[in-house]
Amino acid sequence: MKTLLILISFLFLTNSNVVHQDTPLQIDKKGNLIGLPKEFSPAKFDLNKKKLRINDKEIVFPKCLNYYFEEHKNPKINFLASWYHSKEIMPYYLIINIHDNDVNYGYKILVDLETLDLIYLNKFIREGNTTYNPKVELTEECLTEYKSGIKTLN
Repeated sequence: MKTLLILISFLFLTNSNVVHQDTPLQIDKKGNLIGLPKEFSPAKFDLNKKKLRINDKEIVFPKCLNYYFEEHKNPKINFLASWYHSKEIMPYYLIINIHDNDVNYGYKILVDLETLDLIYLNKFIREGNTTYNPKVELTEECLTEYKSGIKTLN
């Protein structure tokens, strides 16, 4: 009976707002991000131009953020997103992970899926089985440049 109560309690607690996992996205050779719902289409990323487009919003990352894309010799970029949680907890978001398998650190850029506003930029550092995630403090000038670079397309 006790086991049954624990199992039932677990089932009630495992809704999408309590247990949350980011959804991995794929990127094709044309830069299309695959795996987002239709409301966020088209979704594209161009590493050479440092340009992200989600639906009718587009941002060309300013020079102050280009460093994080260009620091690694062999950058690996992957994308994760979440749009199925309560926006009261956190906006729907896209994570851009930038790393290199030859080093123990990388960067995580988190942007709002609906507005492309920058939520934060973290560095992640792996030391053994531990990962540290210090926040990268950007200058007000960089944040302003980013914010003014968000365009609404027709």
